[in-house]
Amino acid sequence: MAERRIGPFEIHEKLGGGGMGVVYRATYTKTGQQVALKLLPPEFQEEAKLIARFERELEILKKLKHKNIVQCFGGGKHGNQRFYAMELIEGGTLADLLRDRGRIPWEETIHHARQICAALEYAHEHGIIHRDLKPGNLMLAKNGVVKLGDFGVAQDVNATGLTATGKTVGTFAYMAPEQIRGSPPVSHKTDLYALGCVLYELLTGKPPFEGDTPAKVFYQHLEQPPERVATVALDCPIWLDRLVNQLLEKDPDKRPWDASTTAQALREVEEKVAARASMVQHTVGGQPSTIAATGDVDIVRRLLKKKKKKRGAGGPFYEQTWFLVGCLTALLAGAAWSLWPLSEEKLFAKADQLMASDDASNWLKAEKEYLKPLLQKYPTGKFAPQVQQHLDKIEMYRAEERFKINAKLGRELKTEGERLYADAWKYEQFGDRISALEKYHSMVNLLQANPEARPYANLARRQIARIEASGGGKDDRLKIVNAALAAADEHYQAGRVLKAREIWTSLVTLYESNRELKPQVRRAKARLADKEEDASAASPPASEAGH
Repeated sequence: MAERRIGPFEIHEKLGGGGMGVVYRATYTKTGQQVALKLLPPEFQEEAKLIARFERELEILKKLKHKNIVQCFGGGKHGNQRFYAMELIEGGTLADLLRDRGRIPWEETIHHARQICAALEYAHEHGIIHRDLKPGNLMLAKNGVVKLGDFGVAQDVNATGLTATGKTVGTFAYMAPEQIRGSPPVSHKTDLYALGCVLYELLTGKPPFEGDTPAKVFYQHLEQPPERVATVALDCPIWLDRLVNQLLEKDPDKRPWDASTTAQALREVEEKVAARASMVQHTVGGQPSTIAATGDVDIVRRLLKKKKKKRGAGGPFYEQTWFLVGCLTALLAGAAWSLWPLSEEKLFAKADQLMASDDASNWLKAEKEYLKPLLQKYPTGKFAPQVQQHLDKIEMYRAEERFKINAKLGRELKTEGERLYADAWKYEQFGDRISALEKYHSMVNLLQANPEARPYANLARRQIARIEASGGGKDDRLKIVNAALAAADEHYQAGRVLKAREIWTSLVTLYESNRELKPQVRRAKARLADKEEDASAASPPASEAGH
């Protein structure tokens, strides 16, 4: 983009965006400092509630000064443009980390979790409930420090709320039951439930509840217990598994008392593991936590100071030396058997079973533990073609997830494959599958000789098959565009100006170079400029417009 200035800030590339604004890299010209500058989009300047929410987020951030919360340097208004500046975090988010690694080891998860607890404890002490805690709002500085950001829907308990009673706000995959129902009132324990969802996802690679509609996910949050972390992440200590389960309690009163208590419980997990409770004790006895992270904080802290009683010599049989040695011997024998080299057939069978799952974390496990070893050890083996198909599927998944995140955040698309896929995808999202089909076919032809673009060429082939299977290639482009114009006019007449502008903008972006659709593009441009007379003059005849 062409560089421009707002007040003392020189604006550079776009870093991301969401419902409450667009974030750019910017330079504070007085000192040369690089910052993240959040702007309220021009189309929101007449929306009183959105303006109030933007200004409230600025006020909240200005009073939260903590190393684990994104620092706000201040903001204001330049002409009609509202803005505020924040510290620039360039290490990505926990969502990016999950995308790249599948799931996070429990030790690293605790390291992140304790920092999140510190941020929540500070915010809650200042009367702020975040209400949208999720991996995408947890940023990683290059030194490993976790920073909580995006307070766009946060609630200041000491100020007048902007959200109507009973109104559901947040991200549905991380919403507490009371946040969905609207009762009991949202509290600091609502953020603790979301923290449980985040820890669950870091440890297992997936959120605790999934579904193809918000309603299905909401129902699970309200009624169903999550699958235990330890059944998915077998390396997760039992004490951490219990804590996550406690954070995900439906009843707020059964969750940990506060973020400080949760942090203490996390420290205790580390202490228990560091104390080298043996594998046998962990497996057979599953020694209980010395604290329940609920209840009065003073009681919890007193309990933490209690010393464990020494075991008597005449304890139960499962504490006797002969029994523990026998169990340990059995475990070592089992480990030796499991480490015995697998044949090509067995390696492929295990990989194939994981690849049949709908859970992408299983695919990543198959890639690491079976598919890559297969390709390395048996490059021309009898399963080589199927192995390559599975690896292609995984690379397609990675490419598509990376594309979705970049598109959502408005990031620059760096490869030709990604740019071509984005071009075709925009037409498909608009509803013009005939143009999308043409773009996808062109993609395959252009990229087939480029090995690095293979995942995007495969994505294009997949979309071609889907569109053709649904009969999408028989659509009439002119009818699609005219129908979109008619829909935009309906939105405008009903007062949904932003939705109408979105359609007109898409029409201009997608079809400006299309000669066949010049009248429709002129009409969309005129409507964007709010020139009703020009729009009327540019309109095609009634027969052409589909009226």
